[in-house]
Amino acid sequence: MSQHIKLLALSALLLSLCACRASGSIETRRAVQAGDSGAWMAVDTATGSSVSLDVMAAQLAKCDVVFLGEEHDKTVAHQLQMELTRRIVELRPNATLSFEMIERDAQEDLDRYLAGGIDESSFLKDTRPWPNYARDYRPMVEFARERGLPVIAANVPRPLASRVSKEGLEPVADEAFMPRTVLAPPGEYQRRFAVAMGNTHDTVDPKLERWFLAQVVKDEAMAESIERGLCAPPAGRIVLHYCGKFHSDYGLGTVERLRRRQPSLRIGVVTTLTADRDPARIDEQLARAADYVWLVAK
Repeated sequence: MSQHIKLLALSALLLSLCACRASGSIETRRAVQAGDSGAWMAVDTATGSSVSLDVMAAQLAKCDVVFLGEEHDKTVAHQLQMELTRRIVELRPNATLSFEMIERDAQEDLDRYLAGGIDESSFLKDTRPWPNYARDYRPMVEFARERGLPVIAANVPRPLASRVSKEGLEPVADEAFMPRTVLAPPGEYQRRFAVAMGNTHDTVDPKLERWFLAQVVKDEAMAESIERGLCAPPAGRIVLHYCGKFHSDYGLGTVERLRRRQPSLRIGVVTTLTADRDPARIDEQLARAADYVWLVAK
């Protein structure tokens, strides 16, 4: 879940930071489709060199799961996601799309919508779409609908995550749509989360610990959902998962929890950074974050 990494802990916080910016979206899409990278640059962190979407797609199509980590309010990044998705699906037609932005209790309505059993307004009515759904995520859902691709409503329902942030895990552990396993050990992910939430002390207060637990519940739910998607027939699927970059950067968050479940998976990670179009921005630290970085103009 990630406006830079501060998008993380609470559902209310996440939604408040998902403000839509519609201006320029049509122009951005046309530019991306035409290959005009004036507003963005993709960098292969292994080489430090810029690459095209076609090169990215060819490499990422070899994976079992691809995490497309985003800054939620960046229109150009969503357009890049869409165009990269098209290219990967051309290479791997047996694809499944998976969304942090659609919650597990929406899966039945989502499936009915994809199959043509209900209209879009009925699908969206009770499924808590994000404020920027129509502009930024709908194109990918509609693409899946046109191609007959499965779509995973991957995230834990917001009301449950909110309860965890306030009450802890035990009161909701047995609720429907909760992940079966929730592990939140101390380590790099917790430290990064504390920094993102503004904690500069060595000790973590109980409130922040509960917020972190709510973050982990989301990661576990998404990892579990992706695993189920991979196991669904037919075999050999690739899952493309759209999430805030904090959930996937540095192989932490959802990535870490998916690897715990399926250690042999080939996982590719893309992240987004609001920065100048300059490969020199990819320092050693950022190179650890992902296989590819989209540098998106401010």
